[in-house]
Amino acid sequence: MKLAEMILDEMDNISKAQKHFFTLLMQTIVSMYGHINFRSLSRYSFMSEKTFRRWFRIPFNFVEFNSNAIAKVLAPEDEVVAAFDQSFEGKAGKKTWGKSFFWNGCASRAEKGLELNLCALIDVKKNIAYPLTTEQTPAESEIKLQFASHDSEEPTRIDFYLSCIYKVYLLLLKYTKYFAVDGYFTKKKFVDGILQMGFHCIGKLRSDANLKILYTGKQKNGPGRPKKFVGKCKIKDLQGFTFEQDLDTETKLYSGFFYSPSLERKIKVVAVVQTKKNKIGIALCFSTDLTLDAFKIYLYYKARFQIEFLFRDANQFTGLGDCQSRNKESLHFHFNASFTALNLIKVQDQLEHKDQEIGRPFSMASYKARYHNESMIGIFFSMLGFDQTSFKLLPIYQKILNYGVIFSGSY
Repeated sequence: MKLAEMILDEMDNISKAQKHFFTLLMQTIVSMYGHINFRSLSRYSFMSEKTFRRWFRIPFNFVEFNSNAIAKVLAPEDEVVAAFDQSFEGKAGKKTWGKSFFWNGCASRAEKGLELNLCALIDVKKNIAYPLTTEQTPAESEIKLQFASHDSEEPTRIDFYLSCIYKVYLLLLKYTKYFAVDGYFTKKKFVDGILQMGFHCIGKLRSDANLKILYTGKQKNGPGRPKKFVGKCKIKDLQGFTFEQDLDTETKLYSGFFYSPSLERKIKVVAVVQTKKNKIGIALCFSTDLTLDAFKIYLYYKARFQIEFLFRDANQFTGLGDCQSRNKESLHFHFNASFTALNLIKVQDQLEHKDQEIGRPFSMASYKARYHNESMIGIFFSMLGFDQTSFKLLPIYQKILNYGVIFSGSY
């Protein structure tokens, strides 16, 4: 974990003991198998379960750590888009902080558990997402207390999501002015909040969205309000859209400028039309930046899906949903540590293969197997009293490290 040590040395207000613990934690998470909780962490390291529990209650600046890591592979001139999304995590325990009813996409219904929201930066050219920070969504009652105001409007989870983004928006603006979200966030309060921070919002509309076609003809002279709209857009007939380009033999791109009554603003809408077996499917993306190219809107929204792979890999390989604690601080530390371990591997992979072709496969499972093999060899040799210095120079050492990996071309 030389990369982790390098990043920790760049951070201020962190003790030597915390640096040592955090480096050991990252190394253990990426090299162990099974559930990643306090008990399992103690089995794969020389620290006790109680030590892990104690350190997980101590605050750590994950935002600074991840931003320093991301800065090593992303530059302000790179084509980058910010993304935000939530994930449902099942959790037992009546006293677990933040446990409430949240939408579970896998079950297509609201269930009792925890919800995490993740803010990430996505390299559009390489199609890679890097997690920046995650926070746990509180229960509805706590949100109402936290965001209570004198306004008549009742606080919602949208207020909490915007507050999470506001904490890191200056870091995000260093790389991009575009913020991509899924259809859930196509709400006036969220879009207005994103625009106030200095971003342009890129999102998705319903296939039956209410869009009004703008009137561009000559206005009549005389009294009365100028004509603004021609009428409501019939999306199936692609009214108000103009052809942009073919994406492939079955997919075409159309775009147009419309007024959205729900967002109360003019937006640029891109229609992705797919014809397959004489059936036509239409998906609608939009941007608040009216000057943005239609293909860029499609590309940026498509890149947003990379954040879903962060949730997948964190659940499968870095123990996102395995925390044993019910404590708010410990849960926050565990969720961020899980994404940070994943971020370290992604950054390390890019640093080691910066000169290779774009689109090279990334396998978290392969890195996990390699680190596990390296850890086991180190333990065996230290216990048997063998010197590893000369052995690491042999070609067979790399062969042993790659035992069980899926894609050995990663190294």
